[in-house]
Amino acid sequence: MITLLLPVLIGTAGCGAGEKAPAGEAVYGQPLAEQFQAATDATREEGTAAFVSTLTYGTAGGDAVQRARGSQDYERGTARADLDLDAPRTFPKGTLELLRGSAPEGKQVLATADDDVYVRSGSSAWLKFTPEAVSKLGEATGEVAGHAAGDAAPYSGTLADLVPRAIPREAPERRADGSRVYRVDLLPEVAAELLPRHLRGAGEAWGAKSVGLTVKLDADGRLASAAADLAPVLAALHEKGLLIDVKRLRAAYGLAAFGEPVKAEGPAGGGEPVEDAGEVLAPVATLKAGRCAITGDAGLGTEEIVRPVDCADRHDLRVLGQVEVDRVYPGQPELGSNDRYGEEECERADAAAPKDWRRGGRYADGFRVQGESEVSVSVAMDGEPGNGTETTVTGSYTCYLTVAR
Repeated sequence: MITLLLPVLIGTAGCGAGEKAPAGEAVYGQPLAEQFQAATDATREEGTAAFVSTLTYGTAGGDAVQRARGSQDYERGTARADLDLDAPRTFPKGTLELLRGSAPEGKQVLATADDDVYVRSGSSAWLKFTPEAVSKLGEATGEVAGHAAGDAAPYSGTLADLVPRAIPREAPERRADGSRVYRVDLLPEVAAELLPRHLRGAGEAWGAKSVGLTVKLDADGRLASAAADLAPVLAALHEKGLLIDVKRLRAAYGLAAFGEPVKAEGPAGGGEPVEDAGEVLAPVATLKAGRCAITGDAGLGTEEIVRPVDCADRHDLRVLGQVEVDRVYPGQPELGSNDRYGEEECERADAAAPKDWRRGGRYADGFRVQGESEVSVSVAMDGEPGNGTETTVTGSYTCYLTVAR
């Protein structure tokens, strides 16, 4: 009888009510292919965490670093981060201007609350980008809207979003402290989601070479850090003539202070002034000739979306006019840049503008053009080029003056 009961007693002792599963068992006890999703769940279950996300552009003149540093409350679906773009004086100016398309000059604070994103530049009021405002203002809001709370974290647009989409194929390296380091591959088009919006769609074909991703989970199975060498993505951008001065492109993400109190409440809950972006901003393409606007205050780093203001107040630009391009050419001629046709129409708008706009040296010489056009070819029924075949260029452009600096 004793021989029969002994295994049962041993088994009962091993499952005693006071015993806990080994640290990280909820993650490391899963099949290898499921461990990243389990790690994402384990991270969220901690409730809160501090984070740092960086995108580093390396050149011969030094590195420019786009950084978001802040905190997240997974349970509330809120986050708050300080954003900045730091570059040395020796960094190529042309490339820096291109990067500023997603990182306006000066520091910003960005906060999220579920589907809403708040942006504040300097001492201005918070701009609230709701899904309705994003729909109204268009694609140019993508740089801000892309940070709204997601499935992986309350602050999206980082490597944290990509980790659960990668599948480990090889067992991780186990460190002495119980952490694990995985090395996996990402499709380049997936890794390109980390890029600023105006660079993200540059590679029509990102190539076949995968992007290497290193992921570290701590002893408890939580996401500790992730890093990616985006060399294949950079190579595709070079083929398009973009970021030629950039020789290294890397992304990194780190988490710390799990479960500690964080400042991740939305601005609306803190009593701070908030403006609805959909009410105070407008696409520059909707402004009539003579209207003035501020660009940087919109928090988007673009002149596509602006804040209309009275021309007697401080402003960055003045609209010369909205112009249309509609040209038809026989056959299929070599047209060159489509935008030159918009520039020609803007020259006419500039010549027709009131002369007093230019007096006093308020505005810089020349003008800027915002818009795009497309080319379509209608082929004659007999298929013979030039025998009824026509090429049409159509588009819409905004012409505007910018304040002299």
